[in-house]
Amino acid sequence: MIIALVFAAAILACDQGAAPQLAGLGGTGAISRGGTSNDTIQPLIVNPGQLQLALGATFQLTTNAPASLQNQVQWNSLESTIATVSASGLVSAVAPGTATIVARYSFDTTRAATATINVVGTPNTGDRAASAGGVSGAP
Repeated sequence: MIIALVFAAAILACDQGAAPQLAGLGGTGAISRGGTSNDTIQPLIVNPGQLQLALGATFQLTTNAPASLQNQVQWNSLESTIATVSASGLVSAVAPGTATIVARYSFDTTRAATATINVVGTPNTGDRAASAGGVSGAP
């Protein structure tokens, strides 16, 4: 009965020109906050997904979160002895090794996006301290 009602609601929404909000039923993985298409939030993506930093360097990670939800993104380092991350996504390389940085919405902690940070053991000389995907970062 519930499945039939959801299906009927989706058909009705499509007939009225609206995209159905069927999060969690095998769609794109988007979540809906309130049921309108303006409230649909796509799964987070961290940019860049992979990063190499020199020991002592910092780099600002970003997400695809809408501007209105940037303050709802929470950052965490799974290996804080290698790389730390601030509440705004600024990564600091503190020891050689590989760390995973996790971003998630504060209201949806079941979904997360990650970035892999590889810290190399050479001191930061100020030039090309960070590189993402083979592209050197700005000094």
